[in-house]
Amino acid sequence: MQIALVSRPGDVLEAYVRFFEANGVHPLHCMSVSELYHKLPDTSLSGVVVDMPTLVKSVGTEKFLLQTLEGVFPNIRTNWNPKAGFQAIFHDSSKSGEENLRAFLQDCRNFKPRGLRKDKRTAKNFNVLFWLDGESEQTAQRAYTSDICGGGLFVCTCYPPPVDTSVWVKLLDLDERPFKLVVRWKMDWGVAKRVPGFGGMFVDLQDDLAKKVADVLI
Repeated sequence: MQIALVSRPGDVLEAYVRFFEANGVHPLHCMSVSELYHKLPDTSLSGVVVDMPTLVKSVGTEKFLLQTLEGVFPNIRTNWNPKAGFQAIFHDSSKSGEENLRAFLQDCRNFKPRGLRKDKRTAKNFNVLFWLDGESEQTAQRAYTSDICGGGLFVCTCYPPPVDTSVWVKLLDLDERPFKLVVRWKMDWGVAKRVPGFGGMFVDLQDDLAKKVADVLI
């Protein structure tokens, strides 16, 4: 069984490796979520472990990638330090970190290993109107896309909706029909030296509109 371990190097990594090898697992170590993501789909995994201090330092794009991975694989977020040892919450918050890690490994053993097919992101700028699901199109805000792929797109705006919100979007330069996105991650204005906005995943995109999207990716 192979699991991915995204963690810091040094004593932290050594502690993780000792624990997992004592439980019959040889982890695939990556320094970042991006590094792990680029190793897929060539690597089949049974689960993903992410060390929280590593996640805190990650950029918005990596958090979006992690959400994608968490939608596919058994996963757990952890921490380790020399005094407290492992901290991890899985199914039972009353159990110790090591007990929860063992429960996580059992779930991984019951999971059929797989890789992850990645959608290629293509830089594309479309003028956009977007508004919250349940509200009128008259409340739409103007924005634009920076990139798009077969599974979703990134909308550049200073007013990104909350994560997990459903929004309606029009790509004015491609098609006048609105379609639905679910916000998977967002970057607020002023948080980092990055363009603010949100990454959205397509929801039930109509076949002919999906074909138009696919055509612009060629």
